[in-house]
Amino acid sequence: MITSLFKNTLLSYLIIILTAIGLWGFAFFTTHPSAIVSIDFANESYHLSKKAAIIISFFATLISAFFLNYRVNKFLFSYEPNNLFLWFYLLFFSVELSNSSFLVYDVVSFLLIIFVYYLLSFISSKESKNHVFNSAFIIGVLCFHNVFFALFLLLLIHNLSTTRRVGISELMLILTGFAIPILLVFSLSILTDNDKLIGTLWDVQFTSPDISWKFAVFIIAAFLFALIGFQLASNKRSGTDISVLLLVNNLFVYLLISLAVSVFSIFLQPQHYILFLFTLPLSIFLSFFFSESTSKWKELAFVAVIALTFLLR
Repeated sequence: MITSLFKNTLLSYLIIILTAIGLWGFAFFTTHPSAIVSIDFANESYHLSKKAAIIISFFATLISAFFLNYRVNKFLFSYEPNNLFLWFYLLFFSVELSNSSFLVYDVVSFLLIIFVYYLLSFISSKESKNHVFNSAFIIGVLCFHNVFFALFLLLLIHNLSTTRRVGISELMLILTGFAIPILLVFSLSILTDNDKLIGTLWDVQFTSPDISWKFAVFIIAAFLFALIGFQLASNKRSGTDISVLLLVNNLFVYLLISLAVSVFSIFLQPQHYILFLFTLPLSIFLSFFFSESTSKWKELAFVAVIALTFLLR
């Protein structure tokens, strides 16, 4: 069985690391030495050698993915810990290496992983005010990349409401955390007389989306398996392990909010950006599907998902 290779063993880590080296290594050696990538912020562009950016991306993606994979296994979403999330996360993110903005995606992904880490901590931590504030602060920062990340405030409030009653003090804490990075940039914009800084929040230009059939097939197939994975994980935890069941439901809301952000973003960004938005939640629920499913077609579906990612490259 192919999926059995991804149990939480040294062999699975070796397979995943070698695969990551192959994917990032291929991008590195096929890149022209003089190729440049840009990092855009506040209508300013910062340039970096693409080869150097690929090396930075490799370590940044690998470290952050290992970090969240550890958290996912720690909460025992599957009774037998596995590294399928880590596999899918690296596989999906490697598709973005063909995009000139992949280093920006690395930074945003790192912030999203920290955000999910905080969301997972609400269940086990009674004193989570710092986590709530930090989560809202991260959302505020993310809004300078994509203003529609503000929808994640709804996710934060929802996750918090599953463990306690959300009152005025909690809402004020969330709004304060969210507003601080915006106010800091606004103040800096005034002090430097540079309206481009704060202008990035409302500099939104809609265009007609261009979606290829390959991309549509991949998203539909991945979402189908992810939904089945959510159902399998929920049914297995129903009536027992209530805290883990709450986390599964909260992660599903994260997937839905990501879908809402994607619906708006498809009019602003290329189709590969939408895959980037789904990389984290889809990886989680696909890992649920392939670890919990008993279908005889599971292995074929596993190979099909991998093959579809290579069609997008």
